[in-house]
Amino acid sequence: MHSAKTNDGSLEEATPGVKSATRSDLVIAAACLSASISFLFALIAYNFVDIDLWHQMALIRESMAAGHLLRTDVYAYSPTIRPWIDHEWGAGAIAYFGTLWLGGRAILILKFGLALGSFLMCLQSSRARSADPRLFSVCSLLAIFLLHLGFFSAVRAQAYTFFFTALLLFVWQQIELRRLCWAWIWLALFPLWVNLHGGFVVGIGLTVLLFIEKLLKRESCRVPLLLLAGMLVESGLTPYGLSYFLYLGRALSMSRIYSAEWSPAWSLGLLWMACFVAALVIVAYAALEAGLRNLPGIAPLIATAAEAMLHRKLLPIFAIVWLSCVPFYLQRTQLGEWILAFLSRRRTFMLVAWAVLGFVSILAAVRQKPWHLYVPQPLYPVGPVKYLQEQGWRGNLMVPFRLGAYVSWNLYPAIKVSLDSRYEEVFSDNVVRPVFAFYEARSSWQQALSLFPPDLILIPLDSPVANRVSEIGWVRIYHDRQFDLYTPRQTALTQVDWSTVNFAGTFP
Repeated sequence: MHSAKTNDGSLEEATPGVKSATRSDLVIAAACLSASISFLFALIAYNFVDIDLWHQMALIRESMAAGHLLRTDVYAYSPTIRPWIDHEWGAGAIAYFGTLWLGGRAILILKFGLALGSFLMCLQSSRARSADPRLFSVCSLLAIFLLHLGFFSAVRAQAYTFFFTALLLFVWQQIELRRLCWAWIWLALFPLWVNLHGGFVVGIGLTVLLFIEKLLKRESCRVPLLLLAGMLVESGLTPYGLSYFLYLGRALSMSRIYSAEWSPAWSLGLLWMACFVAALVIVAYAALEAGLRNLPGIAPLIATAAEAMLHRKLLPIFAIVWLSCVPFYLQRTQLGEWILAFLSRRRTFMLVAWAVLGFVSILAAVRQKPWHLYVPQPLYPVGPVKYLQEQGWRGNLMVPFRLGAYVSWNLYPAIKVSLDSRYEEVFSDNVVRPVFAFYEARSSWQQALSLFPPDLILIPLDSPVANRVSEIGWVRIYHDRQFDLYTPRQTALTQVDWSTVNFAGTFP
């Protein structure tokens, strides 16, 4: 390796064997990046409302009516945890007020803006290390596939965590280049992350790993240490005070056995695991050829890989760290030199290949109508909610985990639910376990009916309990292609069969 002066006077290592990019190379780089962005767009083009968005917005709606941020649950008839600490309240506020001003377009802007912003932050981090944008684009195809899971629905609060993680990696690189103003910019922005999503602890963890990595390399740790201290202090800047830290301790230590997204990465299937393993193999190859000490950011990369292996929900974070670091790693290897040489020799072929990928991706995206926001049944009980609205019914409704928030958004305060997807915030295992046992028809499945007696039960027809509900002697009063409603007694509600009707909800 040899060193060269950068514009700000700092030293930067140049990679041997890689010539300066020509004008044609820059054209290819632009084509590569355009195709990569189109590929990301195609993978996340279908927009269905995330199940958590309903309860996030409902919190803000009811808080506005109450004149303060609610700290006691109002939506459930089952026992709830007090105080209610919503680590996503800021995301709910943005979604709620954005929707008031712009309608459903606000949710689409947030989704695509956060996805594109995360990708561009990875690009800027890579470029700050002087990685070739063509090599970045080649790596991005693998990373985008691993990343897009985090932007599949519209819009999850964790998408803010992905964006801020990518931004933090970029800030690291600016600090490495002695542009210390970025440390102050980051500390000005960090409280936003704290109030948007509990995933801000990822930022603290990554900063700890950066500090340890620099400590092991015997490099100056003063700025990372000050950054870490500032982030820890700012973690308390929430409406909840010290109660927030008690909530975090419980939430971070939960097993989350009822949520599939917290299951191991291999539960996603063979293709996902093949891509994940391929990403790890590339890192291992770079480490063998360049040496671990010559791979900045390797500690956060290893840590996020381990977390992604254990919890597939964290796979996008690994993808962001990987994409920010690995193009630079690869550029320092013989394989990276060969890829760049190949791209330079086969300019016409590569231009055509990237153009085809971009065109196919855009075509695939358009076919999915990315301008439309879907509220589909059977993901949501659109028909049963419409029926209960028309009937003007009031009471307690037993619902599965993933359906409660949609019911509350549309039917509260007339109807209260047994459970919804806020389970680490509001519901203890003493509530969650019996309700899950009921819908999965496990042993003692009828226990939930005596513990939390409902006035009606919403039964998805694909749930195991649908084949056993007749055993309890309840009366079916509503039926469609995906859902039934049951009551324990004769009722004034009109019995209907809407199995010939196709339902599609609207947002908001």
